[in-house]
Amino acid sequence: MKLKKENSNLRTIRDEMERRLIVMRYSKESSSAYMRIFDWVEGYLNGYGESNYSKELGQQFLIEYPLQANHGPTMYRIAKTVIRRIDEILENKLFSPCFHKKKLIYPARFTDMLERYIESLIKRGFKKNTINNRKRNAEQFFSQLPKTVLSLEDLSAADLYDVFTKYEWLTDGLTTARGVLTFLFDNKVTKTKLTVCVPKPTRPRVLPSIYSGDEIERLLTTVDRTSNNGKRDYAILILAARLGLRSSDIVNLSFKDIDRTTKTIEIIQVKTGHPQKLVMNQEIEEAIDDYIQNGRPQSSSNKIFLRFRAPFTPLTAATGFSIASKYFSLGGIASMGRRRGTHALRASYATALITKGIPYTVVQKALGHDDPESAKYYVRVDVRRLRMCTLDVPKPTGAFAVMLEPEICNLLEGVL
Repeated sequence: MKLKKENSNLRTIRDEMERRLIVMRYSKESSSAYMRIFDWVEGYLNGYGESNYSKELGQQFLIEYPLQANHGPTMYRIAKTVIRRIDEILENKLFSPCFHKKKLIYPARFTDMLERYIESLIKRGFKKNTINNRKRNAEQFFSQLPKTVLSLEDLSAADLYDVFTKYEWLTDGLTTARGVLTFLFDNKVTKTKLTVCVPKPTRPRVLPSIYSGDEIERLLTTVDRTSNNGKRDYAILILAARLGLRSSDIVNLSFKDIDRTTKTIEIIQVKTGHPQKLVMNQEIEEAIDDYIQNGRPQSSSNKIFLRFRAPFTPLTAATGFSIASKYFSLGGIASMGRRRGTHALRASYATALITKGIPYTVVQKALGHDDPESAKYYVRVDVRRLRMCTLDVPKPTGAFAVMLEPEICNLLEGVL
């Protein structure tokens, strides 16, 4: 799966990273987050045909990080820390200490309302990690309210102005603050909906990375399907390119998720926790069967896709990115600033459906999106249909029209 070079230092850095995380008694959650991001870095390098890490490539990864995955600012901060740790290992230095800000203590009078807010998130089905992040941000919000706010019923726009101008806020903190204020208004704690007081920083959304049908076919034909490794990789790429499945859902696919009678795949999406049912065509079914029967190593795991070297454990979501990046490179497909992972195959699949005139509701269901507007994100790269919306350039009038007359133009050129 990985491009090998004799001078590769990734294996050494990985071993040292894992050793330090154990010796320094990092928590299981922190160690898992560190190594997950290390996998992303390794996959990123493989995508560019590099297997020898350098500080310059580490900084390049951070610059292009928003194009690699759609994660929030918290994960980006962790990614910056991991790159710093890798650089320290590369230079044979000890890990430099991280200085954390002192935890803000929120007034006890807001405890009851905070607990009610958290209960509402639980009832709405939010995941545990999301709830923990919202709770932490809500505590920050309550701790930064002016001391003059003795009751949330008395909260005013002037109070919130002080909160959002005196303190630095990240995007996810602002999102939580907006959610808390909505909760207060819906429960008739505040008389007015104060969410208008929460700043809305602009977050430019990059265009989805789209590859043409010819490029996708070239990618698939690059795979050597005679090898066990190739059979696995081909099945993974087919699921991303033909069904638009996320990498996390592909690697989490188990035998019970496939119904041979109805020729369907039925899963609970890892990202959303919602069910999704997709129909397999013959190409997909044959690719999966070829891997299971002729390429998959013997294992008691109920997951379909496994490592091709011992120990034969299930793949991680980051592996999907590495696999796709590898074949983009082998196929000689120029990225030209586009992403190179399975998400790019998913985006290409969605765009192809929209280009064919498939209704947004159908595309939304195919992708497993909850928001009906999500599919419209891919319209921005449908150049053919966007051209139908263009307007004719209006004829110049007034002083501008006079300036375009040949005599005036010649006069202006002489002056300039």
